[in-house]
Amino acid sequence: MDDDNHEQLGEGVIYKDVMPLEWRDIDREELAFSYLRIQDSNEEVLRFIATLDEFHGDGQDETGSSSGSDLNRIEYKLNLLLDMVTQLVIRETAMPESMPITLGSAGVEWISEAPPREGALLELSLYLHHKYPRPFIVIGQIISVKTIQGSSGKYLIHLVYETMSDLVQSGLEKLIFRQHRRSIAQSRRDSKIRDEDSQ
Repeated sequence: MDDDNHEQLGEGVIYKDVMPLEWRDIDREELAFSYLRIQDSNEEVLRFIATLDEFHGDGQDETGSSSGSDLNRIEYKLNLLLDMVTQLVIRETAMPESMPITLGSAGVEWISEAPPREGALLELSLYLHHKYPRPFIVIGQIISVKTIQGSSGKYLIHLVYETMSDLVQSGLEKLIFRQHRRSIAQSRRDSKIRDEDSQ
């Protein structure tokens, strides 16, 4: 993806991943009725994902304090329970196909063999966390559908968000920043391991 497309996805960092995604055409009359419901749902999804990220944070208390250790044990047990429940829910839920996506503060791109039409207004459901099978929903317009050279029948689809509350926008930007920071930390760890293995 080139720099122009990065700019169209919004200022600041972007987040790349492979995640379940599905879309449907929506008309403006329906949007007028569903806007508040979607924003309320998205606020809940982002809050819960932030909580999950805390559970899956850097982990153990290194101070050795009993209160820190007790809290870590409680969090671990809650996390284990959540993992088990999530696996049961996912097993019973028909999740959409996972696709490569690039998520920004102003738009999203994904790769698919079944593209929507250019100019379409879509409701796009993104499953942002692998342990939380509830979608984050964005409304936006398809501004480009491009054939990917060298791939058989795959398209790069670019959607720009059309309507999003300030609170949801802020939560999305924080999520993108957390994931970006995590990917950088992981790259550094991987690089350090490779350096140690080569010595």
